[in-house]
Amino acid sequence: MGFTIEDALNETKELYQLTLLCGQKGCANAMSWVHLIEDTTTIQQLWGKELIVTSGLGFQKEGALLNLVEYLVKYHSVGLIINTGKYIFDVPQDVLDYCENNDFPLLISPWHIHMVDLIKDFCMRCLFSQKEDYLVTQYFQNIFSDPRTIEENRNELMRSFDVDGDFQVLLIDIEDASQYSEIERRRLSLQLQLYFEKIECPYSFFWYDGYYVLIVNNLSQKVFYQLVESMYHRAKNRMRVSALHIGMGTQLKDIRELNLSYQRALSAVTFARMFQKNIICFDDMGIYQILFSIQDQKILSDMYHHLLDTLIQYDQKHNSELEKTLYYYLKYDGSPQKIARSTYTHRNTVHYRIEKIKTLLNCELATFEEKFPYMIAFYIAKMMK
Repeated sequence: MGFTIEDALNETKELYQLTLLCGQKGCANAMSWVHLIEDTTTIQQLWGKELIVTSGLGFQKEGALLNLVEYLVKYHSVGLIINTGKYIFDVPQDVLDYCENNDFPLLISPWHIHMVDLIKDFCMRCLFSQKEDYLVTQYFQNIFSDPRTIEENRNELMRSFDVDGDFQVLLIDIEDASQYSEIERRRLSLQLQLYFEKIECPYSFFWYDGYYVLIVNNLSQKVFYQLVESMYHRAKNRMRVSALHIGMGTQLKDIRELNLSYQRALSAVTFARMFQKNIICFDDMGIYQILFSIQDQKILSDMYHHLLDTLIQYDQKHNSELEKTLYYYLKYDGSPQKIARSTYTHRNTVHYRIEKIKTLLNCELATFEEKFPYMIAFYIAKMMK
């Protein structure tokens, strides 16, 4: 969860005489480190989520300070502290407006406060917070990799999470992220975290088994979905990634159900990637909830071929469209008119094909029980394609 600007204001406001001028909505973002910057040449080397401190020495010219904050927003910094009173006395209004519009916290501290002390203090707090986050990540990963460890990890997580409350897992799939180096993945992780607006609940964010994982505790599903949508649009607009898909697991009660929410998020993100969807909730997947939850995918393939191979082979041999006709027969509940319109085929031809299908399948396709297996087969066909 990290050491945030909000934490810094609550815990050190008097010590460093910090004043927040604007960008309050961004104060919940955790900082990864603190850097002193007096020109813009090194900003592009930042990883993301850094808090920046400046005396203003290199930003006294008109427009220079605005140029600085524009760079910091572009390279995913979490905020800026200006040590005012020698090089900079007043912050221009255009800088304040830009920071407020971008939810970028801008703070000031008077000149007699030594920024070296602030930087050292904040960096130590970041290190301590990162150590705590690392341990939390390990506990969650232990649960995912071996659900039998749930009780021992439950006791450890009790200090930071409401283990009896609601949990929900989200997975983010970024194309080729598994091939990135550890440094590249960490940089990407810091940027993604910055795109989540304030999460007013205990949470954890980490890389695991090919996906970025977000776990939230006691967050309403409506707020969670709004947060995820906002994060997705920010990431697509600002990050240079070719494809990004998000799968949301079910919100479940008690940390003992965490692994189930994770498995459902895994099904959802697989569905999103396969069907090129942006954000998919497992609860909205319909019949695909079952199909994507089956571990042995060969079962699905065998079922598809067992049900439809007779028609497929006949189509290949006679250059016909019986499989396609059966699909529309099921879709339109046997309506010859609708089937004819969708297949651009005369009604007599449709009638002939339907009778041929019934003969080949040795099935009248009259009842729901007779139709249902073939409906499932076409759902499987979409997955296979």
